Amino acid sequence: MNREVSPSIKRGVVLALVATSVILVLMMTFGVIMLLSQGNLYKISPQWFYKLMTMHGTGMIGIAALGGSAIMWYFLSRHIELNAKIFFINLALSFIGVAMILTAIFGYQFSDGWTFLYPLPSFSSKLNGTTGALLYLFGLLILGSGYLIMYAYLATRLIKEYGGLGKSLGWDYIFRGKKGYGPLQQQ
Repeated sequence: MNREVSPSIKRGVVLALVATSVILVLMMTFGVIMLLSQGNLYKISPQWFYKLMTMHGTGMIGIAALGGSAIMWYFLSRHIELNAKIFFINLALSFIGVAMILTAIFGYQFSDGWTFLYPLPSFSSKLNGTTGALLYLFGLLILGSGYLIMYAYLATRLIKEYGGLGKSLGWDYIFRGKKGYGPLQQQ
């Protein structure tokens, strides 16, 4: 059964996809700048190179998560009733986490994202103290918390709607030989 997607979910998905598009182009630009620097075609300092590498690596992973979750939310909302507030909580926590990460990188000169697992950031050269490392790590924690909230909510809704996570994923059709075209056809 296809449900009508609520206008608030549509607006949230559009906002997330616009942010995804803009940030994706920015991350690609950072990647090209790093490649040009490695090829000695454009000169940037090692400090800026590692800032861009930190931003590029974190940003590409984060933006794939944001865009993918927005698309998933849109299509799931066509089949099960979802609370748009949960999507916006994840979106808000994503923006807060990103602001903290940007502040760490460009405000506190944190450029050690390639070694961000504790304790490496707090011991790596200590050029500008541990504030940047803490902002970066807590920004990642806030981002992850938003996704944890959203995915736990979605798992709960899918389990309730289809009688189990395995059934909502269609595993009974795959592994138990159940006939039909999957969980969505049962409604």
